[in-house]
Amino acid sequence: MELEPIDPDTALELYIAEKETSVADSTVASHKSRLSFLLRWCEERDIENLNELTGRRLQEFRLWRRNVGDLTKVSEKTQMDTLRVFVRWLESIDAVE
Repeated sequence: MELEPIDPDTALELYIAEKETSVADSTVASHKSRLSFLLRWCEERDIENLNELTGRRLQEFRLWRRNVGDLTKVSEKTQMDTLRVFVRWLESIDAVE
């Protein structure tokens, strides 16, 4: 599979644009808020192309997110559920393996 480069901001914009057509506004706002942490994490690590995301990197993000937000277990699960949906969407547009 040939991955197509995509920067984190563009990916989120496209993802949110698609979500706006299929889910409630509150869901869109929640996804945008939760995924903003991924954008911050990518920026801190100079990740400019989401093709670079791997399972290991996502685990690093999970640990970082846990430490940054003092999350409850339920909140962490919700954050990671949203991330999983986003990554599956990225896979559907040939942005990650």
